[in-house]
Amino acid sequence: MTDKKNSSQSANTKTTNKDTTDTSNTITTEGKSANKAGVVTGAIAILLTLGLGAGLYYHSHQQNLLQQQVLSKLQAQLQDQKDTQQSLRLQLSEDKQIVANQLTKTTQQLTKIQSSEKLTAAQLETVQLAIANLKMRNPNEWMLAEAEYLIRIAGRKIALEQDIDTSLALLSSASRRLTQLNDPSLLPLRKVIEQDITTLSKLPRIDHDGLALKLAIQAEEVDNLVLAGFTRPEVVASETQLSSDSADWKANLTKSWKSFSDNFITIRRQDNSVDALLSPQTAWYLTENLKTQLLQAELAVHRQDQAKFKQALKTAKAWIKRYYDVNQPATKSMLTSLESLSNVSITTTYPTKLYSAALIQTTIRDRKINALTNNTGAE
Repeated sequence: MTDKKNSSQSANTKTTNKDTTDTSNTITTEGKSANKAGVVTGAIAILLTLGLGAGLYYHSHQQNLLQQQVLSKLQAQLQDQKDTQQSLRLQLSEDKQIVANQLTKTTQQLTKIQSSEKLTAAQLETVQLAIANLKMRNPNEWMLAEAEYLIRIAGRKIALEQDIDTSLALLSSASRRLTQLNDPSLLPLRKVIEQDITTLSKLPRIDHDGLALKLAIQAEEVDNLVLAGFTRPEVVASETQLSSDSADWKANLTKSWKSFSDNFITIRRQDNSVDALLSPQTAWYLTENLKTQLLQAELAVHRQDQAKFKQALKTAKAWIKRYYDVNQPATKSMLTSLESLSNVSITTTYPTKLYSAALIQTTIRDRKINALTNNTGAE
């Protein structure tokens, strides 16, 4: 029974194994079929993907080529436009230069024409005045011209030489010439001349040549000055009389000893400073330097330099008081003269021009033009 049972189990086991084997074979066959289908599908998918990628790449490549072509065309057009603009700019610059050159030439020509017109007008006026001078037969005009000459010389005298008296004399003479004309139209001119005369009359009269001569004389007098010598201080005489009283024996002994010692050695105290005597060479330099100061003052007079004039005289007076004997008459006289000169003013403000000079020239010119106009109208 056991064997049967075992045989049954063995038979069942085989049956089971067979069924399992058949099932496995079936499953394996089905799995292989399924794997083949998946591989095919994957291959197809890969092929589709590759085809799609290749298509996309080709399309992208064609687009890039198209864009590059369009960009190249645009760049070419832009370069053409730049070249055209550069050419236009060069042409415009050349046109501007041409216009500027033409404008400069036109301006120069216009300037020449204006200068020529001015020259022609001036020449015409000169000719007209010359004709007026030739046509004038009135002797009074010569007196007016003479008055103009006198006023012009007076202006030069006061401006260049500061000669007030001569300028006044010339202006007075010019005023007399105008008075002799007895022309009412010349009254404004005569009034201006009188104003110039009044202005010059108020100016101070400074005799620069006289001051220079005085300083030159003082410089020559320096050699006559006496240098200050050594002055010994006064010695107070001591009492040397002996007393007859025996009680004054000490005082008598002191006086005797002092009288005896004074015959051998004398010692005196000097509290004040004493200037040493100048050596001959130093005295010569002092004299020459003093002369130089006076000559500098003389030069300042000619240059009308008030500051240098006063400084030179101040230095000269200080040296004389310090190094020369002020008790001598020559020294006192020089100090008095220099003190008087230092108070003199050597500068003044002179007018640079006379107002009557311009007015009389204008008057003569207007009278000539009026005479020419009247003569032209009469003809």
